[in-house]
Amino acid sequence: MLCPICGAEYVETVPEYCSVCDWNLKSDTAFFATAEIYQQKEQAKLNWARKMWQIVQATENASHHNSNSSLPTAPADGVNDNQNYRDLKKQLDEIQAQLHQATIERFQLNSQLQWVLYHFEQLNPETLAETLYSIDEKLNAMPTPEPPMSEVGIDYNPLINLLAAGKWRKADELTWELLLQVTLREEEGWLQLTDIHNFPCTDLCTIDWLWEYYSNGLFGLNAQQRIWETVSGQYGDFCDRVGWRDGESWKYYDELSFNQQAPEGHLPIIIWRRRACYGVGQMMAAETFLALISRLTICGGSR
Repeated sequence: MLCPICGAEYVETVPEYCSVCDWNLKSDTAFFATAEIYQQKEQAKLNWARKMWQIVQATENASHHNSNSSLPTAPADGVNDNQNYRDLKKQLDEIQAQLHQATIERFQLNSQLQWVLYHFEQLNPETLAETLYSIDEKLNAMPTPEPPMSEVGIDYNPLINLLAAGKWRKADELTWELLLQVTLREEEGWLQLTDIHNFPCTDLCTIDWLWEYYSNGLFGLNAQQRIWETVSGQYGDFCDRVGWRDGESWKYYDELSFNQQAPEGHLPIIIWRRRACYGVGQMMAAETFLALISRLTICGGSR
């Protein structure tokens, strides 16, 4: 083997560094042998190193030629040039290590890019386009659900906004205010039995529909009606099921769960305002609820 810089020949054992010019003879370049950019940089590095070695040799020869033959010591300039070469060689080795690491990282990134491009090419553009078109077509064909309208000109958009935002307590409070507006009982602040019996069906169904739709069926008057039927009209059992009573403790309004972790039928609160064992106005809660369910049944049949 010949040293690529100074040409020193090694027949049997090849050292790690050349004994003449101190060049690294065991640099691992086989892995990147096929990388054109690496070959170019490696060749440039070798050319630079050879040139530096030739300059050092020429300087040493000139120094020896011009020195007095009676002086046994080597010229100081030759020593300094050799030291400069070794310093430059050290810097070159550091640059070589950095280039080596950068080449490895570049090779890894290129491999990942090739993998992505390969799998991307496996996709059938026509099939992908057809699938996306089919999905878009089905989404556009789905009817947009719209709640019933109001018989008495009530604007339900504020209630829709609160329900859509999951602001359940504010939505419940607004629902009660809307009930009073529909029945023209805002000044009194409570309902009579005749108010419930004559409540506009369209508005009652709108309120029920909105609560059911935005809670995904968890809340609403229909949900409460289904539970009422399963407990055979027992108001205490009904309150246990919907979470208005805990054992023998009837809950106050502030103790309710205004979130979707609440029991089914927990909201809205129409038949009582302060505590579940009381009603609104002159009626008890059980009496009010029975009247409301009866009206809902009639209105449901007329929808």
